[in-house]
Amino acid sequence: MNNIKPLAMAISLSVLVGCASKTSLKQDEIQERYPDISRLEQALEVADQQEVDLLSQKLYASAQASLAKAKEQAKKGDDKALNQLQAAESALQQAEANAQIGRDELGAVMRQREKARAAGAPAKYATAFANADKALIDAGNLIAKGDLAEVREDRQALQQRYAKMEVDSLKQATVKDVEALMQQAKRQDVEDYAPQTLEQARQELGLAKSVLESDVTATQTAAMHASNADGLVRRAIHMSALIKEFRQSDMSEEQRVLWYQDQLSKVVAPLDVNPQFGQPNKQTIEMLAGAVGGVKSDLEQTRMTLAQAEEEHQKQQQMSEQEHEQTVLALRQNYEQQLAQLTQDYAALQSSSQATIARNEQLEAKFRSVQEMFNADEAEVYRQGDDVLIRAYGFNFPSGTSEIQSNNFPLLKKIIGAIEVFPQSNVAVSGHTDNRGSDELNQQLSQDRAQTVARFLVDVGNLAEDRVSSNGYGKNRPLASNETADGRAANRRVEILIDN
Repeated sequence: MNNIKPLAMAISLSVLVGCASKTSLKQDEIQERYPDISRLEQALEVADQQEVDLLSQKLYASAQASLAKAKEQAKKGDDKALNQLQAAESALQQAEANAQIGRDELGAVMRQREKARAAGAPAKYATAFANADKALIDAGNLIAKGDLAEVREDRQALQQRYAKMEVDSLKQATVKDVEALMQQAKRQDVEDYAPQTLEQARQELGLAKSVLESDVTATQTAAMHASNADGLVRRAIHMSALIKEFRQSDMSEEQRVLWYQDQLSKVVAPLDVNPQFGQPNKQTIEMLAGAVGGVKSDLEQTRMTLAQAEEEHQKQQQMSEQEHEQTVLALRQNYEQQLAQLTQDYAALQSSSQATIARNEQLEAKFRSVQEMFNADEAEVYRQGDDVLIRAYGFNFPSGTSEIQSNNFPLLKKIIGAIEVFPQSNVAVSGHTDNRGSDELNQQLSQDRAQTVARFLVDVGNLAEDRVSSNGYGKNRPLASNETADGRAANRRVEILIDN
């Protein structure tokens, strides 16, 4: 244990103290005379956080007991406390060394225990979890005695006990939990976006309630329906969020398909699988499912190989203990390496998904702030994937000219402010006209107006010239019919695309 200093100096100092005082010491006097008490208390707390009490229970308990005796003796000023502190230090050092071996031998068990704990198993299956922990403590004590063979024989079964509790805990959703989740869905207007999935959830919740009302002992069946309802509500909530995002993004159908294909690519990227989108979607999905299934099959094959190797050892007594241990160790290391890689791949997928969600939320917040800058007479603001399009109708160019009027300055400053929300973006300014006048005149006029606005962004908005481009499209990209005055007004516009 790195943070515990030897107590030899403290023991030698006791000679100078003289005979132990029979008077009870105050707390500050105890701390001054026996500073190692506080240090060992902190060391035990750290060891407890590192689960040394589970992996080396007897030695850890011995260290606790010696420290407790030392504290009692220290209150009386009895320097026998120094001997107890030395005993506590020695026991804790041994416990930590033993716990490290336990982590090596029982690493997979400890990881599965943490998953079961995170799923709520200690509360939902208190007795089973306590019994599994007792078996884990027994395994740690066997390691302390050097009996690794029995530990290795039993650890897979112990891991499976924790795994079963994890699965069972995740399935055990209560009616009360689902009702709270339904209220959350109602507040988020999920009904407007995923009514069918939400209705299925209500039906499952109704079945759970009906089962309990007819037979209060049928908790397992009710829990199954409640778990189904829980999954459906969560699915509806996330589906609603995705639909909202699609509607707000003003994405074309092609852009949505491209987004979907991009998500598939991100999901399988950690597996070094490259989806082929130049084929029917069904074939692409089947190919990806086959790739993931292959990884799962490889892992299962490794598990079977490990189990067969351990069984083979029991049948072949001729094999030396050393040869057997080397074989099993190699197989176990291979299995744990593959398991660690899969865990890492899953974490990478989860991290990528969370990063994507966070980035989208950040972009959405920026987009909303830009929307709020403009009133309906000035401009319309749309989100196109990661980009933002400002469709400005509020420019008051004199007929046939591209000169910016002073009353346009407030609108231009708002556009500059919107661009500053995205400091790393490029800006494309495009000019558009109605169909009145010749094609040549409209083309030149739209180009001149786009250049004028772009020049203003560079000269007044202090944007770098290489960030800003301009183009004119004349009458070629109408938004509405040129047969009406309102339609022509909608077609006379300047668009600013903030390209992220």
